[in-house]
Amino acid sequence: MLDIRPFPPVVSLLGAHCNLEKRCLWGFFTALLFGLIVTPKVIRFLSRHGIYQVFRSRQQVHTLAILHNGKAGVPTMGGISVLIASLSAALLWASFNDLVIIALLVYLSCSLLGAVDDAAKIIRGNSKGLVAWQKLFVQALITWGVWKLAMKSPPIGDIFTNVDWPRQIRGVDAEMIAVILPIFYFLVIAGTSNGVNITDGIDGLAITNMLQCFIFFGVIAFFSCNAGVVNKSSLTYIGGASELAVLCACFAGGCLSFYWFNTHPAMVFMGDTGAIGLGGLLAIVAILLKQPFAIVLVGSVFVIETLSVALQVTSKKLFHKKIFLMAPLHHHFELKGYTERGIVRTVFVLQAICLAIAFCIIFYGCFARS
Repeated sequence: MLDIRPFPPVVSLLGAHCNLEKRCLWGFFTALLFGLIVTPKVIRFLSRHGIYQVFRSRQQVHTLAILHNGKAGVPTMGGISVLIASLSAALLWASFNDLVIIALLVYLSCSLLGAVDDAAKIIRGNSKGLVAWQKLFVQALITWGVWKLAMKSPPIGDIFTNVDWPRQIRGVDAEMIAVILPIFYFLVIAGTSNGVNITDGIDGLAITNMLQCFIFFGVIAFFSCNAGVVNKSSLTYIGGASELAVLCACFAGGCLSFYWFNTHPAMVFMGDTGAIGLGGLLAIVAILLKQPFAIVLVGSVFVIETLSVALQVTSKKLFHKKIFLMAPLHHHFELKGYTERGIVRTVFVLQAICLAIAFCIIFYGCFARS
Protein backbone atom coordinates (compact mmCIF):
# COMPACT_ATOMS: atom_id res chain seq x y z
CA MET A 1 0.00 0.00 0.00
CA LEU A 2 1.29 3.45 -0.95
CA ASP A 3 0.00 6.50 0.90
CA ILE A 4 0.93 9.78 -0.77
CA ARG A 5 -0.44 12.57 1.41
CA PRO A 6 -1.26 15.97 -0.05
CA PHE A 7 0.55 19.09 1.04
CA PRO A 8 -1.26 21.55 3.35
CA PRO A 9 -4.04 23.43 1.50
CA VAL A 10 -1.85 25.72 -0.57
CA VAL A 11 -4.18 24.78 -3.42
CA SER A 12 -7.64 23.19 -3.68
CA LEU A 13 -9.02 26.68 -3.11
CA LEU A 14 -12.66 25.65 -3.50
CA GLY A 15 -12.40 21.93 -2.76
CA ALA A 16 -11.43 21.97 0.91
CA HIS A 17 -14.90 20.93 2.08
CA CYS A 18 -15.99 18.84 -0.93
CA ASN A 19 -15.72 15.08 -1.26
CA LEU A 20 -13.78 13.48 -4.09
CA GLU A 21 -16.79 12.89 -6.34
CA LYS A 22 -17.84 16.53 -6.20
CA ARG A 23 -14.30 17.78 -6.77
CA CYS A 24 -13.97 15.61 -9.88
CA LEU A 25 -17.29 16.84 -11.27
CA TRP A 26 -16.61 20.47 -10.42
CA GLY A 27 -13.09 20.20 -11.82
CA PHE A 28 -14.45 18.83 -15.10
CA PHE A 29 -17.13 21.50 -15.52
CA THR A 30 -14.87 24.33 -14.34
CA ALA A 31 -12.23 23.40 -16.92
CA LEU A 32 -14.96 23.06 -19.56
CA LEU A 33 -16.30 26.54 -18.78
CA PHE A 34 -12.85 28.11 -18.59
CA GLY A 35 -11.93 26.50 -21.91
CA LEU A 36 -15.03 27.81 -23.66
CA ILE A 37 -14.19 31.30 -22.40
CA VAL A 38 -10.42 31.25 -22.90
CA THR A 39 -10.07 29.46 -26.26
CA PRO A 40 -11.67 32.24 -28.41
CA LYS A 41 -9.30 34.73 -26.79
CA VAL A 42 -6.33 32.41 -27.48
CA ILE A 43 -7.46 32.05 -31.10
CA ARG A 44 -7.59 35.83 -31.52
CA PHE A 45 -4.16 36.19 -29.92
CA LEU A 46 -2.61 33.55 -32.17
CA SER A 47 -4.21 35.04 -35.29
CA ARG A 48 -3.09 38.54 -34.36
CA HIS A 49 0.52 37.39 -34.10
CA GLY A 50 0.44 35.25 -37.26
CA ILE A 51 0.88 31.91 -35.47
CA TYR A 52 -0.63 29.71 -38.17
CA GLN A 53 -0.30 26.03 -38.95
CA VAL A 54 2.36 25.31 -41.59
CA PHE A 55 1.43 22.56 -44.07
CA ARG A 56 3.44 20.49 -46.48
CA SER A 57 3.38 21.66 -50.10
CA ARG A 58 1.50 20.03 -52.97
CA GLN A 59 4.82 18.73 -54.31
CA GLN A 60 5.35 16.89 -51.02
CA VAL A 61 1.92 15.38 -50.36
CA HIS A 62 0.03 15.86 -53.65
CA THR A 63 -3.69 15.05 -53.17
CA LEU A 64 -3.59 15.55 -49.40
CA ALA A 65 -2.53 19.18 -49.90
CA ILE A 66 -5.66 19.72 -52.01
CA LEU A 67 -7.89 18.07 -49.36
CA HIS A 68 -6.36 20.28 -46.65
CA ASN A 69 -6.35 23.44 -48.74
CA GLY A 70 -9.11 24.98 -46.62
CA LYS A 71 -7.02 24.67 -43.46
CA ALA A 72 -4.58 27.39 -44.50
CA GLY A 73 -4.69 30.34 -42.12
CA VAL A 74 -5.91 28.32 -39.13
CA PRO A 75 -3.92 29.21 -35.99
CA THR A 76 -1.89 26.58 -34.17
CA MET A 77 -0.47 26.18 -30.63
CA GLY A 78 -4.05 26.06 -29.36
CA GLY A 79 -2.91 23.56 -26.73
CA ILE A 80 -2.18 26.67 -24.65
CA SER A 81 -5.92 27.03 -24.03
CA VAL A 82 -6.16 23.45 -22.72
CA LEU A 83 -3.24 24.21 -20.41
CA ILE A 84 -4.80 27.42 -19.07
CA ALA A 85 -8.29 25.97 -18.59
CA SER A 86 -7.18 22.67 -17.05
CA LEU A 87 -4.53 24.07 -14.71
CA SER A 88 -6.86 26.86 -13.54
CA ALA A 89 -9.51 24.28 -12.64
CA ALA A 90 -6.90 22.08 -10.94
CA LEU A 91 -5.78 25.00 -8.78
CA LEU A 92 -9.35 25.36 -7.56
CA TRP A 93 -10.26 21.73 -6.95
CA ALA A 94 -7.11 19.56 -6.60
CA SER A 95 -4.65 19.34 -3.72
CA PHE A 96 -1.12 19.18 -5.04
CA ASN A 97 0.70 16.15 -3.65
CA ASP A 98 3.88 14.56 -5.01
CA LEU A 99 1.92 12.62 -7.63
CA VAL A 100 0.24 15.72 -9.04
CA ILE A 101 3.44 17.77 -8.99
CA ILE A 102 5.43 15.13 -10.89
CA ALA A 103 2.60 14.73 -13.41
CA LEU A 104 2.44 18.48 -14.01
CA LEU A 105 6.22 18.81 -14.28
CA VAL A 106 6.22 16.23 -17.09
CA TYR A 107 3.22 17.92 -18.73
CA LEU A 108 4.77 21.39 -18.65
CA SER A 109 8.17 20.10 -19.83
CA CYS A 110 6.61 18.24 -22.76
CA SER A 111 4.40 21.24 -23.58
CA LEU A 112 7.49 23.45 -23.69
CA LEU A 113 9.19 20.96 -26.01
CA GLY A 114 6.11 21.05 -28.26
CA ALA A 115 6.05 24.86 -28.21
CA VAL A 116 9.69 24.99 -29.34
CA ASP A 117 8.85 22.55 -32.15
CA ASP A 118 5.87 24.67 -33.23
CA ALA A 119 7.96 27.84 -33.09
CA ALA A 120 10.67 26.25 -35.25
CA LYS A 121 8.11 25.39 -37.92
CA ILE A 122 6.61 28.88 -37.91
CA ILE A 123 9.99 30.66 -38.01
CA ARG A 124 11.29 28.45 -40.84
CA GLY A 125 8.01 28.62 -42.72
CA ASN A 126 7.83 24.87 -43.34
CA SER A 127 6.45 21.76 -41.64
CA LYS A 128 9.87 20.57 -40.43
CA GLY A 129 10.39 21.54 -36.81
CA LEU A 130 12.83 19.86 -34.47
CA VAL A 131 14.65 16.80 -35.78
CA ALA A 132 13.42 13.48 -34.32
CA TRP A 133 16.61 12.87 -32.34
CA GLN A 134 16.33 16.30 -30.74
CA LYS A 135 12.84 15.53 -29.46
CA LEU A 136 13.91 12.11 -28.21
CA PHE A 137 16.94 13.61 -26.47
CA VAL A 138 14.79 16.13 -24.59
CA GLN A 139 12.24 13.44 -23.72
CA ALA A 140 15.10 11.30 -22.38
CA LEU A 141 16.19 14.25 -20.21
CA ILE A 142 12.62 14.65 -18.94
CA THR A 143 12.47 10.94 -18.07
CA TRP A 144 15.85 11.09 -16.33
CA GLY A 145 14.77 14.16 -14.33
CA VAL A 146 11.52 12.50 -13.25
CA TRP A 147 13.38 9.32 -12.28
CA LYS A 148 15.84 11.29 -10.12
CA LEU A 149 13.01 13.27 -8.54
CA ALA A 150 11.04 10.10 -7.81
CA MET A 151 14.00 8.46 -6.13
CA LYS A 152 14.15 11.35 -3.62
CA SER A 153 10.58 10.62 -2.45
CA PRO A 154 10.36 7.07 -0.99
CA PRO A 155 6.62 6.51 -1.71
CA ILE A 156 6.99 7.75 -5.31
CA GLY A 157 10.19 5.72 -5.64
CA ASP A 158 8.21 2.61 -4.68
CA ILE A 159 5.75 3.31 -7.48
CA PHE A 160 8.54 3.71 -10.02
CA THR A 161 10.59 0.71 -8.94
CA ASN A 162 7.87 -1.86 -8.17
CA VAL A 163 6.39 -2.65 -11.56
CA ASP A 164 4.04 -5.57 -12.16
CA TRP A 165 6.06 -7.01 -15.03
CA PRO A 166 4.81 -9.75 -17.35
CA ARG A 167 5.84 -13.24 -16.28
CA GLN A 168 8.66 -13.46 -18.79
CA ILE A 169 10.47 -10.52 -17.16
CA ARG A 170 9.84 -11.27 -13.49
CA GLY A 171 12.78 -13.63 -13.23
CA VAL A 172 15.30 -11.09 -14.52
CA ASP A 173 18.05 -10.00 -12.13
CA ALA A 174 17.19 -6.98 -9.93
CA GLU A 175 20.22 -5.00 -11.11
CA MET A 176 19.20 -5.53 -14.71
CA ILE A 177 15.67 -4.35 -13.86
CA ALA A 178 17.16 -1.15 -12.41
CA VAL A 179 18.75 -0.50 -15.82
CA ILE A 180 15.66 -1.52 -17.78
CA LEU A 181 13.19 0.63 -15.81
CA PRO A 182 14.42 4.11 -16.85
CA ILE A 183 14.59 2.92 -20.47
CA PHE A 184 11.10 1.46 -20.17
CA TYR A 185 9.71 4.73 -18.77
CA PHE A 186 11.45 6.66 -21.53
CA LEU A 187 9.73 4.46 -24.10
CA VAL A 188 6.36 5.01 -22.41
CA ILE A 189 6.73 8.81 -22.20
CA ALA A 190 8.37 9.33 -25.59
CA GLY A 191 6.16 6.77 -27.32
CA THR A 192 2.91 8.17 -25.96
CA SER A 193 3.71 11.86 -26.47
CA ASN A 194 5.00 11.29 -30.01
CA GLY A 195 2.10 8.93 -30.74
CA VAL A 196 -0.45 11.59 -29.81
CA ASN A 197 1.48 14.08 -31.93
CA ILE A 198 1.39 11.74 -34.94
CA THR A 199 -2.35 11.18 -34.46
CA ASP A 200 -3.05 14.92 -34.40
CA GLY A 201 -3.39 15.18 -38.17
CA ILE A 202 -7.09 15.79 -38.80
CA ASP A 203 -9.67 17.90 -37.01
CA GLY A 204 -10.74 16.49 -33.66
CA LEU A 205 -8.99 13.11 -33.94
CA ALA A 206 -6.35 13.38 -31.21
CA ILE A 207 -8.34 15.52 -28.77
CA THR A 208 -11.39 13.21 -28.71
CA ASN A 209 -9.23 10.22 -27.91
CA MET A 210 -7.31 12.18 -25.26
CA LEU A 211 -10.68 13.01 -23.69
CA GLN A 212 -11.51 9.30 -23.41
CA CYS A 213 -8.04 8.48 -22.04
CA PHE A 214 -8.28 11.08 -19.28
CA ILE A 215 -11.73 9.82 -18.31
CA PHE A 216 -10.35 6.27 -18.17
CA PHE A 217 -7.36 7.10 -16.00
CA GLY A 218 -9.49 9.43 -13.90
CA VAL A 219 -11.70 6.45 -13.03
CA ILE A 220 -8.62 4.30 -12.36
CA ALA A 221 -7.20 6.97 -10.05
CA PHE A 222 -10.57 7.36 -8.31
CA PHE A 223 -10.70 3.66 -7.38
CA SER A 224 -6.97 3.31 -6.69
CA CYS A 225 -7.51 4.94 -3.30
CA ASN A 226 -10.46 2.66 -2.45
CA ALA A 227 -9.13 -0.37 -0.54
CA GLY A 228 -12.33 -2.36 -1.08
CA VAL A 229 -12.19 -2.05 -4.86
CA VAL A 230 -8.42 -2.55 -4.97
CA ASN A 231 -8.71 -5.88 -3.14
CA LYS A 232 -11.12 -7.19 -5.78
CA SER A 233 -9.36 -5.78 -8.85
CA SER A 234 -5.89 -5.65 -10.37
CA LEU A 235 -5.33 -2.09 -9.11
CA THR A 236 -2.67 -1.08 -6.60
CA TYR A 237 -3.72 0.95 -3.58
CA ILE A 238 -2.22 4.47 -3.80
CA GLY A 239 -3.44 6.82 -1.10
CA GLY A 240 -2.86 10.07 -2.94
CA ALA A 241 -4.29 8.91 -6.26
CA SER A 242 -7.51 10.79 -5.53
CA GLU A 243 -5.78 14.01 -6.56
CA LEU A 244 -4.79 12.45 -9.89
CA ALA A 245 -8.48 11.67 -10.38
CA VAL A 246 -9.31 15.36 -9.95
CA LEU A 247 -6.43 16.33 -12.26
CA CYS A 248 -7.64 13.92 -14.97
CA ALA A 249 -11.17 15.29 -14.61
CA CYS A 250 -9.86 18.83 -15.11
CA PHE A 251 -7.95 17.84 -18.24
CA ALA A 252 -10.95 15.90 -19.58
CA GLY A 253 -12.98 19.11 -19.26
CA GLY A 254 -10.22 21.09 -20.94
CA CYS A 255 -10.08 18.60 -23.83
CA LEU A 256 -13.86 18.70 -24.31
CA SER A 257 -13.89 22.50 -24.43
CA PHE A 258 -11.08 22.49 -26.98
CA TYR A 259 -12.91 19.97 -29.15
CA TRP A 260 -15.72 22.52 -29.59
CA PHE A 261 -13.27 24.69 -31.55
CA ASN A 262 -11.21 21.86 -33.04
CA THR A 263 -14.05 19.86 -34.62
CA HIS A 264 -14.20 19.94 -38.42
CA PRO A 265 -13.80 22.55 -39.81
CA ALA A 266 -11.31 23.46 -37.08
CA MET A 267 -10.97 27.03 -35.87
CA VAL A 268 -7.68 26.19 -34.14
CA PHE A 269 -5.15 23.35 -33.97
CA MET A 270 -3.55 22.34 -30.69
CA GLY A 271 -0.18 21.87 -32.40
CA ASP A 272 2.78 20.08 -30.90
CA THR A 273 2.36 22.30 -27.84
CA GLY A 274 -0.85 20.48 -27.00
CA ALA A 275 -0.19 17.05 -28.50
CA ILE A 276 3.24 16.38 -26.99
CA GLY A 277 2.22 17.93 -23.67
CA LEU A 278 -1.00 15.95 -23.29
CA GLY A 279 0.69 12.76 -24.46
CA GLY A 280 3.41 13.21 -21.86
CA LEU A 281 0.82 13.82 -19.15
CA LEU A 282 -1.12 10.72 -20.15
CA ALA A 283 2.06 8.62 -19.97
CA ILE A 284 3.18 9.83 -16.54
CA VAL A 285 -0.33 9.43 -15.08
CA ALA A 286 -0.37 5.82 -16.28
CA ILE A 287 3.05 5.25 -14.71
CA LEU A 288 2.06 6.86 -11.39
CA LEU A 289 -1.07 4.69 -11.25
CA LYS A 290 1.09 1.62 -11.96
CA GLN A 291 -0.79 0.98 -15.21
CA PRO A 292 1.84 1.71 -17.91
CA PHE A 293 0.94 -1.39 -19.91
CA ALA A 294 -2.70 -0.26 -20.09
CA ILE A 295 -1.68 2.48 -22.54
CA VAL A 296 -1.22 -0.15 -25.25
CA LEU A 297 -4.98 -0.85 -25.12
CA VAL A 298 -6.31 2.47 -23.82
CA GLY A 299 -4.18 4.43 -26.29
CA SER A 300 -4.56 1.89 -29.07
CA VAL A 301 -5.31 4.63 -31.59
CA PHE A 302 -1.96 6.27 -30.88
CA VAL A 303 -0.19 2.91 -31.02
CA ILE A 304 -1.75 2.00 -34.37
CA GLU A 305 -1.01 5.40 -35.88
CA THR A 306 2.63 5.18 -34.80
CA LEU A 307 2.95 1.62 -36.09
CA SER A 308 1.52 2.67 -39.45
CA VAL A 309 4.33 5.24 -39.81
CA ALA A 310 6.98 2.71 -38.75
CA LEU A 311 5.66 0.08 -41.17
CA GLN A 312 5.46 2.57 -44.04
CA VAL A 313 9.02 3.81 -43.54
CA THR A 314 10.40 0.27 -43.13
CA SER A 315 8.60 -1.02 -46.22
CA LYS A 316 9.78 1.89 -48.37
CA LYS A 317 13.40 1.49 -47.28
CA LEU A 318 13.59 -2.30 -47.53
CA PHE A 319 11.20 -3.10 -50.38
CA HIS A 320 10.72 0.30 -52.07
CA LYS A 321 6.96 -0.18 -51.75
CA LYS A 322 4.28 1.60 -49.77
CA ILE A 323 1.85 -0.32 -47.56
CA PHE A 324 -0.54 2.63 -47.19
CA LEU A 325 -1.43 5.42 -49.59
CA MET A 326 0.03 7.71 -46.94
CA ALA A 327 1.05 7.41 -43.30
CA PRO A 328 -0.07 7.97 -40.59
CA LEU A 329 -3.12 5.77 -41.10
CA HIS A 330 -5.75 8.54 -40.91
CA HIS A 331 -4.27 10.11 -44.07
CA HIS A 332 -4.59 6.75 -45.83
CA PHE A 333 -8.34 6.76 -45.16
CA GLU A 334 -8.59 10.41 -46.21
CA LEU A 335 -7.08 9.54 -49.58
CA LYS A 336 -9.47 6.59 -49.82
CA GLY A 337 -12.32 9.11 -49.76
CA TYR A 338 -13.46 9.02 -46.14
CA THR A 339 -14.42 12.35 -44.57
CA GLU A 340 -12.63 13.75 -41.55
CA ARG A 341 -15.82 13.63 -39.48
CA GLY A 342 -16.38 10.01 -40.50
CA ILE A 343 -12.84 8.98 -39.54
CA VAL A 344 -13.05 10.72 -36.16
CA ARG A 345 -16.48 9.21 -35.44
CA THR A 346 -15.33 5.67 -36.30
CA VAL A 347 -12.08 5.93 -34.33
CA PHE A 348 -13.96 7.37 -31.34
CA VAL A 349 -16.25 4.33 -31.21
CA LEU A 350 -13.38 1.86 -31.65
CA GLN A 351 -11.43 3.62 -28.90
CA ALA A 352 -14.47 3.44 -26.60
CA ILE A 353 -14.64 -0.32 -27.19
CA CYS A 354 -10.94 -0.64 -26.28
CA LEU A 355 -11.54 1.33 -23.09
CA ALA A 356 -14.46 -0.91 -22.18
CA ILE A 357 -12.24 -3.99 -22.67
CA ALA A 358 -9.53 -2.42 -20.50
CA PHE A 359 -12.07 -1.70 -17.75
CA CYS A 360 -13.27 -5.32 -17.87
CA ILE A 361 -9.70 -6.63 -17.60
CA ILE A 362 -8.81 -4.40 -14.64
CA PHE A 363 -12.08 -4.76 -12.74
CA TYR A 364 -12.80 -8.39 -13.66
CA GLY A 365 -12.45 -9.47 -10.02
CA CYS A 366 -15.13 -7.01 -8.92
CA PHE A 367 -17.64 -8.51 -11.34
CA ALA A 368 -16.61 -12.11 -10.65
CA ARG A 369 -17.01 -11.78 -6.86
CA SER A 370 -20.07 -9.57 -6.81
